[in-house]
Formats: sequence, C-alpha cells, structure tokens
Amino acid sequence: MVLFFRFPLVFMVIKIKLSQINRYSKRWIKRIYVFMMSILCSVSWLQSQNIDTSVYGLKEITIVESRYKALMPTKKNIHIDSVILSQYNTSSLSDLLASQSNIHIKSYGHGNIATTSMRGGNANHTTILWNGLNIQNALLGQTDLSVIPSVFFNDISLEYGGGSAAWGSGAIGGSIHLTNTPKFHQGLKTNLQISVASFGTKKIASNVILGNEKITSHTSLFFTTSENNYTYKDTSDHVKQVKQMSHAKYQAKGFLQELSYKINPYQLANVRLWYNEFNRYLPSFSLLSGKQYQLDKNLKLNVDWNYNKRKLNTGIRLGYFDDQLNYTDSLQSIFSKSPIKSLITEADIQYNHNKQLFSFSVNGTSYQTGDYRKKDLTQEQKDTTFTHQLNKVAFFAGYRLGLFQSRITFNIAIRKEFTNQTVIPLTGNTGIHYRWNKHLTSKVNANKSYRQPTLNDLYWYPGGNPHLKPEDGYEVEGGMEGLYQFKNMKLIFELNYFNRHTVNWIMWLPGENAYWSPKNITEVYSRGTDTKMEISYLNKEWELKSILYTSYVLSTNQKSMGQNDQSLGRQLIFTPRYNGQHTFFIRYKTSLILVNQTYTGYRFTTTDNSAWLTPFYLVNIKYAYQVTFKNFGFDFFCHINNLLNKNYVVMPNRPMPLRNYELGINIKCHKSIKKQLSSN
Repeated sequence: MVLFFRFPLVFMVIKIKLSQINRYSKRWIKRIYVFMMSILCSVSWLQSQNIDTSVYGLKEITIVESRYKALMPTKKNIHIDSVILSQYNTSSLSDLLASQSNIHIKSYGHGNIATTSMRGGNANHTTILWNGLNIQNALLGQTDLSVIPSVFFNDISLEYGGGSAAWGSGAIGGSIHLTNTPKFHQGLKTNLQISVASFGTKKIASNVILGNEKITSHTSLFFTTSENNYTYKDTSDHVKQVKQMSHAKYQAKGFLQELSYKINPYQLANVRLWYNEFNRYLPSFSLLSGKQYQLDKNLKLNVDWNYNKRKLNTGIRLGYFDDQLNYTDSLQSIFSKSPIKSLITEADIQYNHNKQLFSFSVNGTSYQTGDYRKKDLTQEQKDTTFTHQLNKVAFFAGYRLGLFQSRITFNIAIRKEFTNQTVIPLTGNTGIHYRWNKHLTSKVNANKSYRQPTLNDLYWYPGGNPHLKPEDGYEVEGGMEGLYQFKNMKLIFELNYFNRHTVNWIMWLPGENAYWSPKNITEVYSRGTDTKMEISYLNKEWELKSILYTSYVLSTNQKSMGQNDQSLGRQLIFTPRYNGQHTFFIRYKTSLILVNQTYTGYRFTTTDNSAWLTPFYLVNIKYAYQVTFKNFGFDFFCHINNLLNKNYVVMPNRPMPLRNYELGINIKCHKSIKKQLSSN
C-alpha cells in the first residue's frame, strides 16, 4: 500500500498550479484530474496485491517511454549504433551528432556553443529529452550540446518531425532522446579512460558499475581541460593568413550517479543525479583582445518508478533541474546571471488489449527564473533582478491499433496544455504503418506541433513582448523502409519525405526605441528528404558496417517582414540545403577502424541569400586496439580529426581547427559478484 500514497504526492504539485489558470480551464482540468486519479489509484491497488513469482517467473524489466512507444512505428527514428557510440566516449553530444546523423549542428567554434537544426528548424525547434523528461532551457528555448558528454548515456536516439503531442513545446523539427538504461547482473565493472589531444587538451573519464540481480549503481565522471589555442586560416587577411586562436581555453567537469532497484519482477525504481560545469573563455575576432567569459552550471535530478506486468505499463517521473548561465564581458561592463529552476512531475499509463494500445499521461511543469544583470562593475548603477514564473499542466492521450496480424498499424494522439502565460493550441499526431511483406514497409504521419515563446521572448528587458503567440507547425511526412538479410549480410534502407508549414514564427527585430524586440512575423515552409542506407556483415571474427545518411532541406520564408524585405521565398540563413554523413567501420578480432566523412553544403548568411559560407567536406579516422588479461582489458586508441586539413567554418567568423589528434588508453576491469553474496 506504500505505492498508493505516492500518487497524491506527485499530483499535489500539479494541483497547486491549477489555481493560477483561468476559471473555465480550471473546471475542465479538475474533471480530467479526478479521472486520472481514479485510474491511478486503481493501478496502485492492483500493485499492492501479492505477486506469485513461482507462477510468472523472474524476468527483466524493459522500460520504454509510453508516448514514444505509442507513436514510434509511423515516425522516422534513428538509434546510434552501440559500437560507434563507444568510440565517442571522449566527445561531446554535438561532436557525436555532427558526424553520426544528418542533423545540422551549428557550432560556434571548437569548445564553444553548439546548437541543432533539424529539418530546417531553429535551435529552439529541437527538444532534448533525458529519460523522457524535457531538459530544454525554458529561458533560452534551446540546449547547448557542447556541454553534454556522450559518455553519460548508453542509448542515444533521434526522433524526426513534429512531436509536440508527446513532448510539448519545441518539438517541431524533432527530438533527441538521451537514455540511461539500468543493467543488472553486472558484478563490478570499471572503465578508466585517459587521453591527450592537440591544443593542450587533456581528458579523463571513468565509469563504475556495481550491481547484482536486484540493485545496481552506475557512476560516471569526466574532466576535460584545454588551452584550445589551435591555428586557422584567415583568408580575408592577405598579409598574415595563418593565425592562432587566443582567449579560447576551457575546462569541463561533471558526474552522473545512477541507482536502480528492482523492487520485484515487475517494478523498478531509479534515482539519477547529474551535474555539469563548463567554464570557458570566449574568443574575440575584433582588434580588441577578448574579455568575454561564460560559466555554465547544470544540476539535474531524476527519480522514476515503473511498473510493467502483462498488459499494463505505468510509471511516475519526477525531475528537478537547476541551470545557471553566467556571462561576463568586462570591456562592455556586462555581468549577467541567468539562472532557471525547473520542476517536472509526470505520470504515464499504458494498457495493451487485443492488438490495441491505450496510453494516457499527465504532466505538471513549473519554471522559475531570476535574470540578474550588473551593467556597471563600478557599482555606480544598481543591480537589476527580474523574476518570472511559468506554470503549465498538460494532458496526453494516445491510441494504437494493429490489424491483420499487425500488418497495418494505426495510431492517433492528442495533447492539451494550459499555462499561466499564453494560450496553447491543441496538438496532435496520427499515422499509419503498413508492412507489405517481410522486407518492405511504408508509413505516413501527420502532426501539429508548437513552440511556446521563451521567457526571454516574453520578459527580456528591454524588448520582451508578453503578447507573443506560440509558433504553430503543421507537418506531413511519409517514407519507405527496406530490410534484406542474406546469411551474414544485412541491407537496410530508408527514404522519407516531409512537408511542414510553421506560422507565427518568432523573430527579434529592431524596434522604434533603439532596441530589439520579438514578433510573430514570419511564416516558414520547410520540405525535403531524409535517407539512410546501411550495409553490414558479421561473422565470428569480422564485423563490417557502412552507414550513409543524407538530407535535402528547403526551408524558405513565405511572408514579407517589411516593404524592403528581400527574404521572401529565400532559404533561411545558416540552414544548408544538402547535408550528408558516411561512416564505415571494420572490426577484426581486437582491432577496429572507423572512418567518418561529412559534407555540409552552402549556408546563406543574409536573408536575401546574397552572401554564403563555402561548403566543406571532412574526414575523421578512429583506430582502437584491445589487449585482454584475465579480468583486465586495455584499449589503445588514436583519433585523427580533419584528416585532409580543411580550412572551414560552420558559422560566420568562427573558424574551426585544422588537422588535430587524440591519443589515449581505456583501462577496463570486470569482476563478477559471487552468487552467495548477491543473494544476501
């Protein structure tokens, strides 16, 4: 009966937020709240009954986010291969996705800010989800991928297209899923990875897993420091083209602690604590020496409980995030602190019955920010602090139906949110997945998504606009998938087409009072194709795999922003039309070679498309060799980035490094826990 009392505690937070929403909406929310409570209490009663493990046996618990599972068959999804993922343990999430997906990563330089552009969207059109919880910064509306280490996650996947029905605000272009899946029966596993790289870079990372069949602990640590003084070519300077980056060093550190407890064969509880700190100098390319600094601190707590038995799968999640971004520019006398605290409570129910899947979810989220600015370090002016709060309650319902022995799969989902700030439109998703035969399938999906204005959009001083409307996106996509297997060989191919209109697109424009202000002024039409081709071969000694991703995106402005506006019908700035990545790796016994090639096409830098950045083609190579002695293993690795020594930029005036190297060793130890100890 202990679990019975957990539900009211979770929903108490949601109920408190109802008082801040208009009366009409509050009546309907309370009705749905009572309905959800009755269902959840019934589930709690069922769980309190005795479980006869002798009848059902002990089995592993597989937890998948309910909404993701309900909508997955009709949408484009990519999972990063586990072998490839292991070769990026010393890389950030931005470096991983730039080379292993067709997402365009907008990098402002090595060790600097990196954001995403999926299917022609902005950085704030991609949702980042950590174990099903949205970690997107509500103050900025985006996430800096350069501060997220890929070593912290054992599963990384990409969901393409609008997903607001499942994930809420911001999921217009797509979603990135970062998952920590607990592993039991591991005994004691330790990894210690040490490497040195170009530009005075030193990296240390460690993983420690300790557990038996009931409880497991996973600790991940990392520390990176770099002078980041790489050379680059300045083609605009005809006197001295080869220059060295200055005032660009950085230091990053963090840890992730996970504890997982299998209460019984059907219940699993997890607690995760994640802390990141990234301190960096920001380079300046003006005649004055750089004096900008940025310190990011991110603390995230995630607690969840999951129940999975027979036809019923339910779970509760709690997330608390404390994110801080401190920016200093001593030349401009700017000292800015932008902290934001987030509290998320969520409950899911998923029920399977006769090829039908019913899914319900309720979410309560609260954001609180204090924007602190000191505009004069001499204290001649007073400090200024602005505090704002955003509260919202969301309800999700999904349905999936399988027909003709699951040859046809149909799904539909809706989501409705209520906030104390803006009116959120009803969002939805529907799709059909059809399996022609054992080799070929096709799918069609339609969705309506949105992006809520950020707290900066609404309340930035001066210039914020509290009257902004949410951005609305309408998207239709379809595709074909093929799978052919010949003994040890496998061929996979995918082809998808998408078509999306986004209205009320928010842009910051110069206003009448000499400062910039956001407005719902643009309409954007995005369309294009995504493809994937994968060929693999596997036997006892050899593994070969070739993966090719391509994308073609037209993302054009459909609405004039003024009398002299030349952007109508033009490609959005910094959005490449062509983008492609190819990875080939070959593993023979204890050796592995991975070759990655990346092509990024023209990116326009002006709204009338009169100026652009030159396309670039990169080649990166990774080599690893393993030596094993009883319980110990040693992985020696060497990485060569930008093998062809290309001079390129991803964003204007932000040069990237020329050829550079990384050498390191990964020390592994694995000891099983004796059976008699694990049973105690």
